[in-house]
Amino acid sequence: MSPTREFRRGENVVVIHESGRPDGPDYVLVHGLGMAHDYWSDLAAVLEPTGTVLALDLPGFGDAPEPRAPLSMPAAGELLAELLVAERIDRAVLVGHSTGAQVVAETVARHPELVDRLVLIAPTVNPRERTLAKQTMRFMQDLALVHPKALGYGIALYAKAGPRWYAANLVPMLDHRIELVLPEITAPTLVIRGEHDRIVPRDWAEEVARLVPDGRYAEVPGRGHETMIRAGRRVGELIVRHAKGLPAGRPVSLVDPQPTGLPLGPVSALGTMARDYAYAGLHQLALLTTRRTPHAWRNGEPGAAQVVLLPGVYEHWSFMRPIGDALSAAGHRVTVVHGLRLNRRPIAETAARVAKALARSAPPAAGRVIVAHSKGGLIGKHLLIDDEGEQLGVRGLVAICTPFAGARRARLFGDPSIRALLPSDATIVRLEDAASVNARIVSVFGTFDPHVPDGSALEGAMNVQVPVAGHFRVLGAPETAAAVLAGIARLTDDARGATGSAPSSSTR
Repeated sequence: MSPTREFRRGENVVVIHESGRPDGPDYVLVHGLGMAHDYWSDLAAVLEPTGTVLALDLPGFGDAPEPRAPLSMPAAGELLAELLVAERIDRAVLVGHSTGAQVVAETVARHPELVDRLVLIAPTVNPRERTLAKQTMRFMQDLALVHPKALGYGIALYAKAGPRWYAANLVPMLDHRIELVLPEITAPTLVIRGEHDRIVPRDWAEEVARLVPDGRYAEVPGRGHETMIRAGRRVGELIVRHAKGLPAGRPVSLVDPQPTGLPLGPVSALGTMARDYAYAGLHQLALLTTRRTPHAWRNGEPGAAQVVLLPGVYEHWSFMRPIGDALSAAGHRVTVVHGLRLNRRPIAETAARVAKALARSAPPAAGRVIVAHSKGGLIGKHLLIDDEGEQLGVRGLVAICTPFAGARRARLFGDPSIRALLPSDATIVRLEDAASVNARIVSVFGTFDPHVPDGSALEGAMNVQVPVAGHFRVLGAPETAAAVLAGIARLTDDARGATGSAPSSSTR
């Protein structure tokens, strides 16, 4: 990155590596312990077309000379504030990784007038594990998952800083209590964590998002503590959306594991799962007698959108019959794609089959809307990101209990058709990266989903939570039918279709 310049305050020197363009946000990137500006390169490449990027080397790291003693986190936060004033940056987008998150948190809490938005990537230190022994153990656990590219960066930068200076900076890191600083932050804040980060566990990262008054949370599938090195494009896209004031990550209310007050103790969870699987079992038995779609589904009002139902894996279209009946009663023509059997084929292949089936007939003037359950929602999104989707008249997708970020519990199954839903699967990652189509998606989900424990909220989409628990029972709830109808109306701008309204717990 160039050009490069120095900022000095006494014996403390910060080296600034500037890139990008001058007519956008000022992104200020603050590295973690032992790191330097170099490891931001992939992420910076995403930010550069949208604004100015200032990647820093803090005192004693990277190209910055080593002072006599390390700075405390409050002192480092003040040094960063002085740099912003000297650089005439008064509405910065501060981005801190790991220990860098502690630094930028101090800056924002002390000088809110200087910062427009804040991004905390893998923020340390989890207060439940604030000991050198525990942090060393976590570091070694994360190291076992580190990609060779990230490992190479780390070894080179740690060697450059030296073990003595690295060890000296561990003290202020462990002494700092970021949980006391976070509630003082007023800037809109995005917390980003890698799914497999061992240093920053999920519960702590979610707590960070809750402690900040205006916080959101995003998780990058298949990545660890070094997420912005291996997933620079994905993390960069999240930061750009956040800088523009667009939804990035989940709202705090959806991060809360009990957003509607539903007790999620072991007994309650087991009871909910038992009722959910009983519902699914009864609908599996219905396959013995259900062969054809109801005759009434073939009819529809001329001005209403056609609805295409897509079930989940191991599901027949009859799983979605309650939804189909409600849509038909509201005047929509409801169709299914025959030949999917138990929907075990790969997502891309199934999307191609659905597209081929839809191409056999012209869409109505009001267009088509995909209404899908679980894996069906992933197939529906795949249709949206293909140019073919618009040619087929598909206006959008209403997805019910869909694992847009993957389903981590899929690893418990040996069936490849289910393991293909893992967050690290290439198709899941591609679909999650395709955030540009999210505005054409309405995601509907219940209060507790044993199959999608991390939730179905999707950034940039309309997210609607209905007061029903389960993965399958949601399909039979009248609240779900009302939310689906409202979603179709939104996607087609058809107020007539909104015979029901979305529940008051809807969030955007």
